[in-house]
Amino acid sequence: MTELSLFPEPVEERIQRIDAEILALLIGKSGGPLGLHLSHAERLVLSAIRFCRGAARAITIRDMRNFKGCEELDAREIKEAVRALRINFRVPIGSSKMSSGGGYFIMLTAEDHSILHKQVLDQVRAEIEVLKAVDGPRTTLELLGQLQLEIGAAAQEVA
Repeated sequence: MTELSLFPEPVEERIQRIDAEILALLIGKSGGPLGLHLSHAERLVLSAIRFCRGAARAITIRDMRNFKGCEELDAREIKEAVRALRINFRVPIGSSKMSSGGGYFIMLTAEDHSILHKQVLDQVRAEIEVLKAVDGPRTTLELLGQLQLEIGAAAQEVA
């Protein structure tokens, strides 16, 4: 039985597909929309996150640094590697900042996806508050309008 989800395939198939894509990257094949190869840090981080499937099995940066090779990476390098894996390779890595059980994980369900969305939206809202405090509401609205235009242009390029 398949669950209702934003994802078009059953969870079991999604796990197999994602793991095959991760394994291909880890053994040195190129990936992502630009056909890139993993950097050393990206390879280490992906190896540590690979089996952390779903938000309930998230791995913290502290725990990740206990993985072989990851001890050489600092928190900033791990965060940069996660960002690159998400953007350059389209690896579905979610994250949660929950006080207990937070960390990085492979997104498998709509619930996992919503955790990432909420966190990103909360971060964007916090940064908008900073802009509003520093530049005022009018300038902030102008910047948001500019972002809308940029997002619209990017969406037209894809279509």
